[in-house]
Amino acid sequence: MDFIIYVILLLLSGCFAGLMAGLLGIGGGVILTPIHYFLLLSIGVNSSLALHIAFATSLAVILVTMINSTREHKKNGFVETEHLKLMLIFGFIGAVIGSIISTHTDVYLLKIFFGFMCLFSVLNMLLIKNPENYDNISHSKNAHLILGLSAGLLCGLLGVGGGIIMIPSLTILLKYPTHKAIGTSSATIIATSLGGLITNIILGWNVSGLPPFSLGYVNLTQFVFLTITSSIVSVQAAKLSKNINPKILKASHIIIVLYMGLKMVGLI
Repeated sequence: MDFIIYVILLLLSGCFAGLMAGLLGIGGGVILTPIHYFLLLSIGVNSSLALHIAFATSLAVILVTMINSTREHKKNGFVETEHLKLMLIFGFIGAVIGSIISTHTDVYLLKIFFGFMCLFSVLNMLLIKNPENYDNISHSKNAHLILGLSAGLLCGLLGVGGGIIMIPSLTILLKYPTHKAIGTSSATIIATSLGGLITNIILGWNVSGLPPFSLGYVNLTQFVFLTITSSIVSVQAAKLSKNINPKILKASHIIIVLYMGLKMVGLI
């Protein structure tokens, strides 16, 4: 593949990741990872290495975009802080554990399980109507702990931030209003992506066959070009999100989670 085309595709992918992060509070790894993977294959990287590189590099990009978008969401008052520290700690731990497991395990069955979980979340989002107010937010420490840990495990295993599951869980199970779920998800993904990123750098440190300019499993070429556009777009999208009807944001979540669920189970 021509290097100019390669760079343009990375820049466009970064725009999409920033849009997902700022508007919807998800890292965009469910889209970025496949794009990374196929771009790496196109330049001759071994398929087994390409998958780990795609996971790790996605997490590096997600970390930067989520730091930027979370700052904006916090200004808007959309980050719930009551149990945030608990979610951050266990999200980080879950991501480390998931990253270690991913290097020793065939994740096919997990992807199928993940896909059905996405489809179940879509069904719940369609059927359950949650009032958009702050009075119903759950104060359960255990529920927040389990959610943070679960998001971290998915982050480490599949190279996603965890927002694709976290936001439906926050809105359906913990009764968060949509805007609050987006902001809190963004903050938690900082910890999950950081845990997964550090672990993937360490695990890939002495691996042979990595493309030039790699830091462990993180490919710095992809990271730089993706981050240039994702950083700019994520901030602007986060500013825009506060003025968007929560029903529109919820519909966007449903479409994306449905797509990923069907893709994970192999139906599309």
